[in-house]
Amino acid sequence: MPALPLDTLLEMPAPRGYVPAAEPLHLPPSHAGTVDVDTGAAADAEPGSELERLLAAATAARARMAYAEAAEACASGAAAARELGDGEWAARFADEAHALGILSPPGDDPPSLGTDLQQPASTVDTDVAVDSAARGRRLLNTAIELALAGDADGALAGLAAAEAAMGEDDAFGRLLLVLNRAQVMLERGDVRAAFDTAADGLRMARRAKEDYWAALAGLGAALTHLARGRRNEARARLGEAVRTFARHGDALRQVQCHYLLGEVAYSGEDPIRAGSHYRDALAVARPARAQAWIELLTLRFEHR
Repeated sequence: MPALPLDTLLEMPAPRGYVPAAEPLHLPPSHAGTVDVDTGAAADAEPGSELERLLAAATAARARMAYAEAAEACASGAAAARELGDGEWAARFADEAHALGILSPPGDDPPSLGTDLQQPASTVDTDVAVDSAARGRRLLNTAIELALAGDADGALAGLAAAEAAMGEDDAFGRLLLVLNRAQVMLERGDVRAAFDTAADGLRMARRAKEDYWAALAGLGAALTHLARGRRNEARARLGEAVRTFARHGDALRQVQCHYLLGEVAYSGEDPIRAGSHYRDALAVARPARAQAWIELLTLRFEHR
């Protein structure tokens, strides 16, 4: 079967197939107890600190693609951490905010992060106050920013620096290195290398026996399958991934999977199935007010 044009894959709004390093997502209520609608924190969990509550609120908002709300929680958390003199927590909020900046598409209203939450690329690699694992993740996010700006060579160099800085025991961080490296290779047109790298990431995720990790890796593998014309394999990976993302409440990745499934269906001359996937994606994107996605999906739905 003919491959999907690379332009179709690159048309996805940022962050496309890139996965920034951020706090793990919390499972939705059916898996983690009832959730306080104001904080996103599990209501039946042990009472935690204000910093824990704010970070849980930020990650829950990020999962819904409510990036402005997540940024507000990050700003509040960073301010509280500084007041307590807790540098480790301040760094966690700053890193979460860094990821939010990557996830928010240029066409949407960017989250207001404030100067205290910025992570200048020029200072990341000299910040001796940050431990090795955190420094590696910061470098990873900076590499993704370079990739999204069109600097593939700089992104690969940044990922190499992140790998050198990242601790050996940071399994998730190392998986993210592989997944993001595969995406850079794909966008450079080195499809075979991207395919092999994405396959390595899928094996890593499966060995870890983490279903969310496997879904992220499956999405990355699906992109390389599409670039090679393997639509059946891509459809299988995307079908598995979208169900996992739904369980974990990851709105962005659900939208991406349904969009790609729609593209697969349309390229296979099944416009009815394609329209169904575009509608499913819009059903997630509209409540999140993800304008860049809404415009792309509406265009697909109305003209196919």
